[in-house]
Amino acid sequence: MGYRWVVGAGGLYLALAFAAVQAAPGAWAIQHDESRLGFIATQEGEAFEGEFAEFDAEMRFSKDALDESRFDVTVDVTSIDAGNSQRNDLLPDEEWFFFERFPRATYVTSTIREGDDAPFEAVGTLTLRGVEREITLPFEWRTEGDRAFMQGRVTLNRRHFDIGQGEWADDDTVAYPVEVVVDLTLERRK
Repeated sequence: MGYRWVVGAGGLYLALAFAAVQAAPGAWAIQHDESRLGFIATQEGEAFEGEFAEFDAEMRFSKDALDESRFDVTVDVTSIDAGNSQRNDLLPDEEWFFFERFPRATYVTSTIREGDDAPFEAVGTLTLRGVEREITLPFEWRTEGDRAFMQGRVTLNRRHFDIGQGEWADDDTVAYPVEVVVDLTLERRK
């Protein structure tokens, strides 16, 4: 009787351990040649698009283990391309991104949950130009075998991060809202 109990308990333990491993969030690596971290802003009433060429992230995600899922993103702000040389020449300056002092931005999640406007929401702290703000990023996540696809959008107010100071402080020339566009292709880390 004792032997059967031990074998049964051992089998149950293995089944539970296997289920926990299956639900645990997997680690994902960004495929940079197929991914984009972009933005849409408005200058003098005209929308323009830009992007950050250099970014990386430690990403763990499983829709079955949202409480254990996590994104830890680092963006090389100096890799920004705002679509034309005039804008690009201004962005390193103290009035804008101040590359010399703030070359990186980070986004670290505290919670990933089911969303209201999208299947999921990542709630985290965005640190940009030395300013920390809680940001909720609604996103979609689709998995196909060992590949995953993440799309999300969130609108930020550039003034909340002290971006665009001095003569750029009002929104007559460059509007305050900036939409961040996340479009990632990822592969499961082995």
